[in-house]
Amino acid sequence: MLPTEQILMWQQLFSLLSNLPADSIPDLKTSLSQAVEFFEHEILNQDLDRLPDPIAGKMRSYLTESHRLLRLLPIDLMFIAAARNPTTSHQRRQAYQDKLTLLLQYCQAVTSNS
Repeated sequence: MLPTEQILMWQQLFSLLSNLPADSIPDLKTSLSQAVEFFEHEILNQDLDRLPDPIAGKMRSYLTESHRLLRLLPIDLMFIAAARNPTTSHQRRQAYQDKLTLLLQYCQAVTSNS
C-alpha cells in the first residue's frame, strides 16, 4: 500500500491534468508545464525502496510510463500548433488526447490500487 502522501500527490496530478485548458495552445502549454514540473519535483523523486517489492515494481512502471507521456505531450502541442491542414491538426489533437487519457488512467490506477 502506498503512503497517503504519495496517493495525494497522484490525485493532485490527476486534478492538474483533468483541468488543462482546451481553449488556447499557449494556456495549455503553461498549464501542462506546471503539471510536468509538479510531477518531476513531487512524484518522480518519491522513495520507493520502503515499499514491498511487488508494489515498488508496479510503481516504477507507472512512474516511467507517466514520465514518458509527460515528456511527449508538449511535443504533441508543438505539432498541433504547427499543423496547417485541418486533417493533420485533428490527427495531432487525437494523438495528444490519447496520451492524456492514458496518463489520467495511470493516475487513477495508482490511487485505486493503493
